[in-house]
Amino acid sequence: MTPPVGVAPEGAGGRSSSEGSGGAPSGATDEGGSQVDGGAEVDGAVGEPSRVVRIIAIGDTGEGNLAQNQVADRMSEKCLAVGGCHAVMMNGDNFYDHGVLDTGDAQWGPKFEQPYDRPGLNGLPFYAVLGNHDHGPSSSGVRQAQIDYSLLPLGDGPGTRMTDKWRMPAAYYDVRVGHVHLFGIDTVDFTSDEQAVDMSARVAASDARWKIVFGHHPRYTSGAHAADNQQLGLDGMFAMQRAIYCGADMYMCGHDHNLELIDKGRDELCPDTYFAVSGSGSKTRPRLASAPNEPGQLFYNDETEAFAYLEFEESVLRFEFIDKQGAVIYAKTITK
Repeated sequence: MTPPVGVAPEGAGGRSSSEGSGGAPSGATDEGGSQVDGGAEVDGAVGEPSRVVRIIAIGDTGEGNLAQNQVADRMSEKCLAVGGCHAVMMNGDNFYDHGVLDTGDAQWGPKFEQPYDRPGLNGLPFYAVLGNHDHGPSSSGVRQAQIDYSLLPLGDGPGTRMTDKWRMPAAYYDVRVGHVHLFGIDTVDFTSDEQAVDMSARVAASDARWKIVFGHHPRYTSGAHAADNQQLGLDGMFAMQRAIYCGADMYMCGHDHNLELIDKGRDELCPDTYFAVSGSGSKTRPRLASAPNEPGQLFYNDETEAFAYLEFEESVLRFEFIDKQGAVIYAKTITK
């Protein structure tokens, strides 16, 4: 059955496995013992890998500016045009410049609830991960507010949230949307092995047809942060990322305010993993003139705010970058 236009299929929140640290809610369980987000399953897509799953990926959205709203308009229009999307991945830096202080922070409206109050987006779960700005000043603990917001009841008064779009059950977690398994990670917190051990085990155990890991920081990038990858001593973060994305079909991220797709084979230890940057959800940043293109680069753009659209069938992934004017500026079909 085709989902209603602009509305995710019933229970599009997806099947969620046990979640990482951060006060995850306790949901209903299915017969296999897996946690089910909201007590409902994804449409008929679960168990039917030939069904189409449509997911949007955006990053670095948290400005509340005109560009963010323009991108949101185009996201809505895309979902309406294809007969309904199933979920949105948010790649971090959800609130500039220092995250949100608490669940009642005034930024929740103009930087999240209002921009994504669109016909094609209402009813969709927005699965979010933390960026460096979301962690706030060092050791401030503000990241917990984004996790806690997921737990609030719906309403229009204090201690409530306007919609149930926002989904961040923990700092790292996974959720199954039909035959697509999403693994959200916290790339800012890489000082212990707990996340890498936990999430790599989940990726390895998944029998999903498609596995997508999404976090904030890129492993490979041709953007403005390319120099950081060589200069900032990020080996610990890279090791954590690799432990998790190795075995996944794609690692999706933000941080650089641009668009990029790098072919599989870039990481010789994980030869089947593509690398994508979708970090221009509200602004762009030009790269250094001297920055070289990453080996295996298939596409790069830092001139327009945009989002990524991913459409999964059993053996085909249709990948698009769509700009704030609605133009498809890049498209690739990936098969497996």
